[in-house]
Amino acid sequence: MKNSRLSSIVQQLLAQESPRESIQLAVGELLHNEAQLQTEWAELTKRTPLAKTKLNVRIIPAEQQCMWCFLIYRPQQKETACPQCRSVGAKILSGEEFYLEED
Repeated sequence: MKNSRLSSIVQQLLAQESPRESIQLAVGELLHNEAQLQTEWAELTKRTPLAKTKLNVRIIPAEQQCMWCFLIYRPQQKETACPQCRSVGAKILSGEEFYLEED
């Protein structure tokens, strides 16, 4: 399945006048892993002016806040239960980002 956000970024970059040597994406750890993004990038850019553009990925750590005890914590292996009170109601504070970082 294609990543529509990555496809949109590729289209945005193709519309620019000259391709860059590299780009950097900021990606929340809850969304994708870097190997998957590298594979999708290679597939989306082959036979385009971006084919030789290097993709750098900055992973943004996930952070959640328990809605019961209000503890802010980093989920382990995408676990949603609060490590303090074991409640499963959490607000995601970070980890779902996906954007092109500008130079």
